[in-house]
Amino acid sequence: MFHETVTHAGGTSKGTASEAHALMLLRRAHRRGYAIEATREGGARITWTRAVYPVGHVHRSIILTPEMPVGTLTDAVVRDLGLIASARPARYVESDAGRRMILAGLTEISPMATALLRARRLITADDHDTVRLTLSARLGLVARAHGTRTSEPMGWARPSDIGMHSLTAGLNRPGRRAGVLRSSASVATCTCGALSAHGGDRDEARRLALAHRHEMTAAFVASLSTTTTTAITA
Repeated sequence: MFHETVTHAGGTSKGTASEAHALMLLRRAHRRGYAIEATREGGARITWTRAVYPVGHVHRSIILTPEMPVGTLTDAVVRDLGLIASARPARYVESDAGRRMILAGLTEISPMATALLRARRLITADDHDTVRLTLSARLGLVARAHGTRTSEPMGWARPSDIGMHSLTAGLNRPGRRAGVLRSSASVATCTCGALSAHGGDRDEARRLALAHRHEMTAAFVASLSTTTTTAITA
């Protein structure tokens, strides 16, 4: 379940959304070309603009927040979730001690790790004990995989220090700034390794980072298989 906050012409409305409803919102937003960003807590922000006469363009948004945030996704948790997501199928079985555990393909996930995933609502199961990742877990994984940052601008620096070897700076600048230039440039990077973009200033770099997160979340929504969407909406 998710908390749903909608910003519209009449103000802001709050309610709840099931997994199936949240998935419908994400898929509809993707079809319409709205910006979608997965959040580290396992939710999503959907934003768009709408032309309203005579006001002009107004901003609208839908924010989905999981009732239980996914928390810190450690390497061990990510590994277990990856095993479950890739298994066909993953299912609950009983250990020799009679405790519930997950069998993902040929790999067993220990009863303790299974209990942790269940308590944090990262997994759920159907009536046949087939286990799948929750939508909040999947969104949390997307956000974790695409942690962006922007570099601090260098400020005053010698041209050679910022890759401008052919330039020279004024020698008569006051304030001990002789021979240096001011650089406001910032670099946006992502933990996925697919983003290394230069912005004229840090605000531009932040916009580049946000655009990357939007692109990666949209790709995630588009990649959801029929099997996954059917299981969520069942």
